[in-house]
Amino acid sequence: MDFRRRFEFGLAWRTLLLVGAIALFGLAISTPGVRAGLIVAILIAAAALAGLWNFIRRTNFLVSRFIESVRFEDYSQRFSDPSGGGFDVLGQTLDHALKMLQARHAQEGAEARYLSAIVDDAPNALLTVDADGRVEMLNKAARQLFARIPLSRVGDLEALGAELAAAVRLPVGTRKITRLMLEGVPQKAVFASAHVARLDRPVTVLSILPVQGELGALEIAAQADLVRVLTHEIMNSLTPVTSLARTGADLVATAAEHDDSLEDARNATDIVARRAEGILRFVESYREFAQTPEIRRRQFKAKPWAEDVMRLALESPVDANPDCRIEIRPETMKLDGDPELLAQALLNLIRNSLRAIADVSQPLVILGVSREPNGHFRIEVRDNGTGIPADRSDDIFLPFYTTHKGGSGVGLSFARQVALAHGGSICALKAAEGGANIRMVI
Repeated sequence: MDFRRRFEFGLAWRTLLLVGAIALFGLAISTPGVRAGLIVAILIAAAALAGLWNFIRRTNFLVSRFIESVRFEDYSQRFSDPSGGGFDVLGQTLDHALKMLQARHAQEGAEARYLSAIVDDAPNALLTVDADGRVEMLNKAARQLFARIPLSRVGDLEALGAELAAAVRLPVGTRKITRLMLEGVPQKAVFASAHVARLDRPVTVLSILPVQGELGALEIAAQADLVRVLTHEIMNSLTPVTSLARTGADLVATAAEHDDSLEDARNATDIVARRAEGILRFVESYREFAQTPEIRRRQFKAKPWAEDVMRLALESPVDANPDCRIEIRPETMKLDGDPELLAQALLNLIRNSLRAIADVSQPLVILGVSREPNGHFRIEVRDNGTGIPADRSDDIFLPFYTTHKGGSGVGLSFARQVALAHGGSICALKAAEGGANIRMVI
């Protein structure tokens, strides 16, 4: 209000001065013999007009400069004007408004950076898909997860597996557990989608969170608890039965030495005793499954370690004379893990392959170790045997599940425990050689 009053006062007296100068000019023209007065009247009128014009122009200049500063977000401009006429008040008002805009802009910028940091550090991989099918990775989790896959169009998601590509086509708002291929290994992940607007255009946000490790750890923990309870209860019931069966068999065997009619009874009781003892040893062997492997990580050379593992696996008698190869890329690489546990897991895998190639004319087993671009290690055992049916590729890692006659069903389950304990994963694939490929990534 102070600026308004002062501006109106300045405009009024300058206008009155101009009107007076014009009136004086008219009087000088109508009065003969006052040429000097006419000149003075002209000068006064010109000065009054120039003052009024400059007064209005300065106001427009200040307001225009303020608008330009706001337009280009130049908050360094100042509008203080000590010349009076209300312009000092106008300058202070514009300075204050610019400072408020600067503070608000800084606050909004800080809030935008905060929200951007939250999105960028979110554990879920976040992607956006616009109406034209363009894909954009929003955060570090997405860039790390899909580092090896150039994602620019929605069709590029096909490279991550058919299940994920099908999930993307589901109605927006879908939330489900799906499967995607990472590092050549199928991984379970939580998938969710939502709609947002970006510059008034609809955009679909996709959230992908791999949970294979967590699900595997929970599953193994549940299986271990079940085995622990079952073996405890079976052992409590079976131990006295086994002891009594052996005692009874020994008594019948002693009596049969003097009575040939007890020979059948001796054979029957001996079979029962031996069977009970076999079941007891069988149950005791599964107690090891309930023990979570303890990892002692260290770095070690991959090539001599792989050679020792292959040598140990071939010490057991095999039905075939296989061609066993070791592929290390690069040959000088070092692994980071527990060499003893990894060796035990690989011994089980190689022995499974040796059984699978028993009926192959030119049996082949390959132990391969390589480094992934993201720094992880890939360890796989491939063969040209009968392979694993696709509908059983997940079942083979369940405890006690086996397709081999006389197998215990613990080897692959133990390998899965070792992989998960190293923070990795394991899966069964079809090998390029025609048989099975058990791939472990740690």
